[in-house]
Amino acid sequence: MKDKMNFQTLPRMHWYLGIFLGILFLTSCSKSDLNTASTLEVSELKPVIDASEGTVSIDILSNTSWKVGKLEAGWLTVDQMEGSGDDKLSLTYAENTGIESRTAEFFIVAEDGRSYQKIELTQLSANPFISLELEKMEVVSRPRSHKVDLSSNIPSSAIGVEILYEKEVDDAWIVGVSMDGDSLRFQTTVNTLAEKRTAHIILSYEGALEEETDIWDKIIITQMDARNDSPPQDKDFAYVRELPLGDIEENIAIRGNIVSTGTSDNFKKNTYIIQDGNNTAVAFETLETLPVNTYDKVQLLLDGAKIETFQEAGESYRLITGISAANILEKQGDPGFSPASLSIQELRDDHLLSLVTLKDVEFAIPHGGYSNFHEYYPTQSYAEYATRHYPAPIRDILGDNLYLITNRAVGYRRKSVPKGSGKITGLVVKIKDSAYGELGEYSIRPLNESDIAVNPNAGNGFSKTLVEWEQQWSAGDFNDGAGNLPPTIGPADAILKKDKSDGFYFNTKVGGIYLIDKYRGDKAGSGTSVSKSTYNVNSWGVGRYWLFDNVSTLGINTSLSLQIEGNSSLNSGPRDFAVEYSLDGDNWSRVGTYQLSGQISAGESEYVIASGKMFTFKLPDVLLNQANIKIRLINISATSVNGTQTTASATSRLSHFSIKYNK
Repeated sequence: MKDKMNFQTLPRMHWYLGIFLGILFLTSCSKSDLNTASTLEVSELKPVIDASEGTVSIDILSNTSWKVGKLEAGWLTVDQMEGSGDDKLSLTYAENTGIESRTAEFFIVAEDGRSYQKIELTQLSANPFISLELEKMEVVSRPRSHKVDLSSNIPSSAIGVEILYEKEVDDAWIVGVSMDGDSLRFQTTVNTLAEKRTAHIILSYEGALEEETDIWDKIIITQMDARNDSPPQDKDFAYVRELPLGDIEENIAIRGNIVSTGTSDNFKKNTYIIQDGNNTAVAFETLETLPVNTYDKVQLLLDGAKIETFQEAGESYRLITGISAANILEKQGDPGFSPASLSIQELRDDHLLSLVTLKDVEFAIPHGGYSNFHEYYPTQSYAEYATRHYPAPIRDILGDNLYLITNRAVGYRRKSVPKGSGKITGLVVKIKDSAYGELGEYSIRPLNESDIAVNPNAGNGFSKTLVEWEQQWSAGDFNDGAGNLPPTIGPADAILKKDKSDGFYFNTKVGGIYLIDKYRGDKAGSGTSVSKSTYNVNSWGVGRYWLFDNVSTLGINTSLSLQIEGNSSLNSGPRDFAVEYSLDGDNWSRVGTYQLSGQISAGESEYVIASGKMFTFKLPDVLLNQANIKIRLINISATSVNGTQTTASATSRLSHFSIKYNK
């Protein structure tokens, strides 16, 4: 240990964690139970104790009975394994004679399984220590990130930090101090003075140890004067995107507009995005909240930062880390900035993570909410993957399409999607890790509700519906066994049916098409479902199909599009389908293929989705100006949604069918 300096006061680490409530639904429950959720709070989640034997107490606040989970630490015992309501849990621990600290983890769980708290208790070693690799460090005058190796057997969360400047008039030029276990990291701001300046960074711990015992170490930082270094060199974004992973050791900076400040619920938190005039984006992560606003034009210093990667929905992106306010060399508002206005077909990989505006777009299926799922399911632990994000297809006036992605944390997810057309601004992303399967080459994530500037009225759209089945049926609307149900929009004699079926039925019928509910995020109440609005039918196999028939396109000379929504029953239903068309019913041509997923249910966590998946297809121009067009959705393999073979009784569901054309 180095000799201590004679400071009047060394820091004392008061790290009591705030109490918080974390409600997690771990087991299946009924809708009525949702209004009587249990609560469970504890006074301290990560207590730290010294090496001697003793006892520590944790206060529990709860409105229900609770139990202590399995404790796998021979040196720690609990005085009671269960209790009820508010109580105090006493933990007795043995002496730690080792040279390393030790940690025991256990859970306190509410009796109904819905609320829990994880306790991480750390006991220090008999000889706790803090040791920095360097006693002194000289740094250049320009802003930069720094790293010093740190050795300690004390948890970083229990180590206090104090910065003492030799001259009180000095600004706080050391910022962003953090510890990641084996290193101390910090940043220095620019020195504009004609003289050096010095500061001391002190790390310390004082716990329940012997009297007069302090554990601490320090490093002296000296920053050179303003004349010792040249200004950074501006580089274009393409250059930065080609830099290797690891530390950036060049005195370089980039200039661009801040298009995301990491606060949106619809993208990775604390991730800023800066974008240049070519719509190329660079993502960076900060050590603190930056004093910038959306669209501010900034010069961002990269020297001393680090290039890493992060995963978002299965896609890997590059990320610059270690950025703080010290890296903002210049900043000014830019009221003239606006994201590039593009059509869907103009998107390229160079646009990934950039903010763009898709022009002349509409929601392909303008029914339901931005997220269409039963609000009960997101609270279930087994449904996290299935409800992580929801894809809604959008199409533009040229007939191209992609998915708009909404995270389940988004506050407006249950609002009805607008029915007209307009523009949508958002980040261009790729979605590879999705319960909904293939989502195409690109998707778009709006950062705010206002970014969806689409007219709410269908009359203000660029398309018109030729025929559509999207209806909630009531008992008595038709007689069981009816050969066809009329469309919601379009000619009453238009046909939509399943081959070799016994007709339509209001309730379950083997061999028939019967009605079931579907989830709609914009429906009121906890159920969020529309009753009797989905066609459900069994008896599938290769070559079996849904058939659409008896609709004319005479007089229509603009682009046609097909919209469908569906899923399969649990994991046994058919997965692989193709869209085909015909003019005579004998000769069929393929438009494209698609895959369904299973409907979510209690205990299912894979191959399932929280509502129907929506698809949109551009139909060929050969179907224009025809007296009758025929479309079929044909099962093209015996593979089920979980990759096994479809069973004889497997069911598949169709929740929406429509054809539109541009006005």
